[in-house]
Amino acid sequence: MTLFDRYVFWETLQILTVGTLAILGIFFGTVEFQNVMEMMSKAGMPLQTVLTIMALQMPTGMSYCLPAGVVVAIMLVLTRASRDCEIVALQLLGVPLLRVLAPFLGIGLFASACCWYISENVAPQSRDLSRRLFAISANKTERPFANQFELRFEPKAGHVEKIMLVGKGKGAFVDGFVSFDLSKPPVVKLVCAQTAEWKNYSWTLHDGRLFELLNGDAPAVQMQFAEMQLPAIVNPSDLIDEHYRSTLERTRSELKASIDAARARHIAVPPYIEFQYFRRFSHPLSCFFLALAAAPLVLFRKRKGPDFSMLYGALVIVAFFLGQEICMSLVTNGRLNALLGAWLPVSTLASLGLALAFCLRR
Repeated sequence: MTLFDRYVFWETLQILTVGTLAILGIFFGTVEFQNVMEMMSKAGMPLQTVLTIMALQMPTGMSYCLPAGVVVAIMLVLTRASRDCEIVALQLLGVPLLRVLAPFLGIGLFASACCWYISENVAPQSRDLSRRLFAISANKTERPFANQFELRFEPKAGHVEKIMLVGKGKGAFVDGFVSFDLSKPPVVKLVCAQTAEWKNYSWTLHDGRLFELLNGDAPAVQMQFAEMQLPAIVNPSDLIDEHYRSTLERTRSELKASIDAARARHIAVPPYIEFQYFRRFSHPLSCFFLALAAAPLVLFRKRKGPDFSMLYGALVIVAFFLGQEICMSLVTNGRLNALLGAWLPVSTLASLGLALAFCLRR
């Protein structure tokens, strides 16, 4: 590395660290902070447990924010270098623009290696640990959703399977409990009880009745009971079990093993799983591809007048995240190939960036 390479590398690396943490802080300060507050109020978890779960989500957020941090770092360093005429000075010394971009592309490769390591060896394990910690902590709470009197369970969007009305309570006990089971239409099962107790991740009802409603007929008493336990909606052992893990909690090798197992059994592989597998390759390398997309910034060298470098960098970041969401939606709906959807956003931005740099160079 020459003196110029070391100079650019350390300056860009500092801004890359600050930019990535800033984007991560904005994300966690808005969406995740709201989720934390809901977790504390609804699930009844202590603050230290909630903060621990939030900290375990950081590696995943960092791996997703790192490509945007690369664009921010290159944009700020090249903008400052252009305004200070450093790029012009290098060109007067006969240094080609490709050589000027070389340290920035090296930063992109370095960031890709870091993102690759985090997404494979840190993020899945930390998310898996946070899921297990959440399941154990929720099971030990005195009574979840203590401040809500109506609970709705929707396994699928717009489809309510259960509605629970809970009366005022103290600790694990509540006075008055009503449950509507809508999982088997047109039959609606209604359970009401004088008192209820939250225990072992399920409700134990006392002094109640069970009704069955069908086609608007008058309800008939099916059973009177002194004590009855409702089935657990979510089994804590299932949450802790490794088979309950999502795609974000699995490594590349585990995702590949799941895909191969499904194909060996002649089962159609869900497009979303294939997309997540291919994305484990495309997303880390997007740090390098976005460095290529930021190549035109080296030619934005106006000292006065409008400066479009900030606007261009912002457009690249927005297009990257928006393109990922659009491709994910198309792949999930079966309208786009999973491999193409994983590589389309970064390859398109890199191609457009190189084409724009070529046009500006001419």
